[in-house]
Amino acid sequence: MSQLVLSRRELQVLTNCLYSSDTRYLHVEYPFYGLELFTLDMKKPEITKIVRFKEFDRERMSRKPTDRSIGLDELPGYNDFKNCLLSSGFLKYRNEENIARTLADLRDEARDPNKRPRPVFIAIDTNLLYFRFLSRHMPVRHEPTDRTVEATDFRYVVSELVQREIDSTITHKYDREEIMALSGLLAHKELLGEFRNGSAKKARRGKLAFNEMNYLLTDLRALRIKGTPARDKELNDIQIAQSYKEWSRGGDYDVLLITGDEDMINHGRTSELMTLQLELPFEPPEHARIDPWTTTDLIHDLAVTLGVVSLANARMVLYGEWGGKTSADYASESLKVVSDDEETMRSVARQLDVCRRILGGRP
Repeated sequence: MSQLVLSRRELQVLTNCLYSSDTRYLHVEYPFYGLELFTLDMKKPEITKIVRFKEFDRERMSRKPTDRSIGLDELPGYNDFKNCLLSSGFLKYRNEENIARTLADLRDEARDPNKRPRPVFIAIDTNLLYFRFLSRHMPVRHEPTDRTVEATDFRYVVSELVQREIDSTITHKYDREEIMALSGLLAHKELLGEFRNGSAKKARRGKLAFNEMNYLLTDLRALRIKGTPARDKELNDIQIAQSYKEWSRGGDYDVLLITGDEDMINHGRTSELMTLQLELPFEPPEHARIDPWTTTDLIHDLAVTLGVVSLANARMVLYGEWGGKTSADYASESLKVVSDDEETMRSVARQLDVCRRILGGRP
């Protein structure tokens, strides 16, 4: 068996090698459920036969734990799958036009001191980091007025309470008893060897959101502000909104709070903030076109959230969690690829080496 560690962007090298070897279709599966998630047509490109809720939920509930050694929450649900479709940029929000219009109007007003004399900031709610809205969904385009909005068109502010919510999820690792319990529930239990002392599902999702936080703080240079924490989740949401209110009043700023949570919209309005709700999509389509870069984002997010996915007909397993995975691997959004197809793996390794040498290291 050969193995390689590839960053999210380098997955494009893998898919290119597979396509050049006359593989047009990739069957992306979740091996722990023995379930095909979708088929990728690399020529169009398009994903088809997207798994439906009933089929996914049937496989999950058939593995429902019978004791307390492992919780049902540790078994990925359909929302986990759908969230990956969203965070990758494949799924769109139901109010795309309103999102684009609101952001375009606010940007244009902010550039005219006669319309909006105070500095404008966008405030971040926790779910925005899980959605990867800024790094994956932007830019957005308002078609009727032909205006495009880039993430860099705004300044950002993030409450330390939001960062604390993310940090609090990155705590749990699997112990021996949990691995044993999972091995009695899941298909392909031989793959669980890579998960010993590895991050559990909630922690893996938290690390994905933490990467978005790093993008926000590093690339977009968001300001961090203080807030007063609360023990209750709902009260903490109120405190997040209040922290933005106090900061905006203290600095005489205009603040737009973006969130996917309807209750948070109410908290924001109570705190006298401008608000924009991202209306989440309902069911994903059964098939749709997909951008090549979105494809690699989707495969990466699925592998990390679910722990592992396979490209069944290519005889490849992609681990989002594995023994020896480091914080640097998470920061570079890397996956471990394992395959017994030695020829293809050698081809991937050669092309990967060329790309890395051209770029002067790993992207």
